Parts: sequence; structure tokens; C-alpha cells
Amino acid sequence: MATSDLRNAAGTPSLFTFRGVETDDRSGDVRFRYAYDTGIEFCEAVGFNAPLPSPDSALRAGFDAVVEALNVALGVSYYKAFLPSRMAFQGAAFAAPQLEFFQKLYVNGLGEFGYRNRVNVSERVDFRNARFDGQRASANGASAASRPAPAPVHLPRRSVVLLGGGKDSLVSVEILRAAEEPMVLLAVNPKKPIADCARASGFPLITVTRNLDPLLFKLNENGALNGHVPITAIVSLIALAGAFVHGYDTVILSNERSADEGNIVDAGVQINHQYSKASEFEEDLRNYLASYVGAGLAYFSLLRPLSELHIAQLMAKVDRYDACFTSCNRAFRLQQEQPAQRWCLDCPKCRFAFLILATALDRPRLQGIFGANLLDAPPQLPGYAELVGLAGHKPWECVGEIDESRAALLHLADDPVWRDTAVVSSLAPRLRRETPDTRQTWDGLLTPSSRHFLPAKYERMVHAYASGR
Repeated sequence: MATSDLRNAAGTPSLFTFRGVETDDRSGDVRFRYAYDTGIEFCEAVGFNAPLPSPDSALRAGFDAVVEALNVALGVSYYKAFLPSRMAFQGAAFAAPQLEFFQKLYVNGLGEFGYRNRVNVSERVDFRNARFDGQRASANGASAASRPAPAPVHLPRRSVVLLGGGKDSLVSVEILRAAEEPMVLLAVNPKKPIADCARASGFPLITVTRNLDPLLFKLNENGALNGHVPITAIVSLIALAGAFVHGYDTVILSNERSADEGNIVDAGVQINHQYSKASEFEEDLRNYLASYVGAGLAYFSLLRPLSELHIAQLMAKVDRYDACFTSCNRAFRLQQEQPAQRWCLDCPKCRFAFLILATALDRPRLQGIFGANLLDAPPQLPGYAELVGLAGHKPWECVGEIDESRAALLHLADDPVWRDTAVVSSLAPRLRRETPDTRQTWDGLLTPSSRHFLPAKYERMVHAYASGR
């Protein structure tokens, strides 16, 4: 479609349609189709790189149930371009609780997107009144949505860790390694740091490909709304669907308790960049799986009891990933050539990762990983002031709580190796005036929380690894 046609077609869309799913069972390719009522159509492809469960297999019903949820989750990338208030489904039917799940995912998952684009997402998203093949949903959802309770799922006994190339998922790998848990790794469109970390781990890596419709990027270039989407929800559902293809019964994420802290409160509503990493969404998806996919497929974050600061201490226990891991998102951006270095050294994630790792790693090792000392660079001061709550608000990134950034910096202020660096010597006196005693905070950040969804045996794995047993 030409640029001029895009502008004309995208004028005033008022309806977004989920047009259905197509599968190629032999290749493992699944295509998801969407459309606006102005003539714009999209097709996104997800490749599982292995044959799908056969239609007569006992696993197919579970696979299809996850894929129908994935269809809605993937649609957020295309829906957000114009945010019409009307929605429709073709060839699908959902009960009212499912529609509530999707409503909450879109409204909260697009919270940052709405705030930064100055649009009220909650007034636009309306799954509750969606149409199904031309018929309006009843109060109980689509009339065709009645279905029996899902049968139990029987999958091979092993865990899969979603590998992100950063410290968190690598700590999960090491916890499971220490417990001799049968394990594979999984990544969607893995870039070089992820592939390198997988090789360093020694565990097999399952690769899933995801290809967004290039038309979306053209629309963005021509002024369509763009911004952050709940990517962890999307990757989670891809991994859950992959359980029926690649054979594992436990999907493990590495989201920490710090992900529950939002970035800003707007009109009384907390907006969290990490919404789909937070415990609230984890619980919602677990409930969805139990109700519509079936018992026997586990999903939880192994690191939920831990703070980011605690995870940094555990990351220091092994050095096999020092030359390959990165927490810098610029190494993973869409439509970008592979960066020449793993750390950009000028973003909130680089600053935060350096800060908390400085509390656990010796200075030569840490500078060897990053290639620089971010705490002794005066241009980094404004960014660190945001991280510790002395300026602006918590950055729109996957960084830890303001309190743990403060605790980390003040901890370094008592360390002769770090106390005279530009950032620490400048910010520590200001922080001490606000938080004179951080010992209790520090100890609390290194004490696992009881709020999590870990099965008992996995909780024991975490505590054993954290205590050095």
C-alpha cells in the first residue's frame, strides 16, 4: 500500500477486527490476522519451528486455547495505532471473564502508552461490548462461548526458562542448575547476546520467531500512535503455546518483586511500565490458564520473592556470563542493526544495572563487563538522580524500586572503593538528609518475600541458592 493510500485508509477507523488464526501444522507457523474498517489489514506470523500438535491429539485443545488468547494479546500492537472504541471477532467466542481479562490487559498494559500519547485508553478499549461474527456479546460473553471445563494437560516433566539475555533470567538458570532441575531455554527472535548466553549456559535453546506486519511500521512513520505494549504478556503466551509443541510442563519467568512498583500516578491511577511483569498480571494469567487451558501447565516467576538488589548478589556468584549478558534494551530493539557493544552506557537500564552490580562485584570485574565506570562519569548524574528519586519520576524502563536504588547508592557511599566516585559523592549527601538510616531497608531488600506463586519445591530451590546451600 502506498504512503498516500495509508493516509487515506487510516483516516478515521472506528472498528478493529480480530479476523482469526491460520495454522500450518507441519511447519509450525501460525498466522494472526487483524483489520480496520478503513481497509487496512495486518498479518503477524509466529513460527514455533516444529510441527504443531495434530488436530486429533490430546494436546491440541490446550494449544488452541492458548493461541486464542495469544491472538488477542498480539493484536494490541495493531489496535494501538488508532484505538477505535469498537471491536469485533471473527471465528472466535469468549466468555465474560475472558473478556474482562483482555480488557484489563489492554487498559493497564497500554497505561504508559496512553499517558505518553495523552490519550485515555480506558475510555477507548471496550472488549465487553465486542461483536462475535456480527452478534453483540451477551452479559455472559459470546453466546457460543459456553464450553466444558478444560481437561488436565499432560506434558513432559521439565521446565523452560524464558531467556532474555539479562542478569535475571540467568540467575533463574543457575538456581535450576544447582537444583538439577530438567530444563531447556526459550527465546523469541533471539539476538546475539541471548544466543551467546544460551551457549554459555550449556542448556538447549528453543527458538520461536515472531514477524510483525511491516505495514505497522509504515503506519507509525506516517503518524499512527505508537509506544510501549505489554510485551511480557505476549512472550509469556508464546512460551505457553510452545509447551504443547516442544514439550515442557513448567514455564518460568524471572520477574522480581520490584516490578510491582509503578512509575507515576496519573488521576489516581498507578501507571507501571512493567505491568505485564508485575505479580498482578502473573496472577491473572495463572487464573486464566486454570479456567480455560487446564491444570498441568504451570506458569510463574521464579524470582518473584527477590528484589533486584538481591538478584545482583546472586548474579555475582558465577562469571560464565560476564562476556555476553546485557540488560541494555538497545541491544534488542526492533528494526535496528546489531549494536557494536552490549551496553550503550547512556540509558536507565545501564545505569541501574551498574549501580546494583557494584554492590556485589569487585570494581575490575564490573568495569570489565561494562567497559566503563558509570559511577565516575559526571554526565550520568541527572540519570542517577532520577533512579534514586531526587529528580523527575522513576524512568520508563525495567528498573528497580527507587528505595533499592537509594539503598544501593548509600551502601556504596560506605565503601572506600566507590564513595569518592562522581555520582556517589554527589548524591549520597543529599540522600542521607532524606534517608539517614538505610540498614533496615538494605536488610529487607535481601530478605525473600512471602508473596509469590512458586510451588513449594521451587521455593526451596530459590532459598537454597540464595543461602549458598
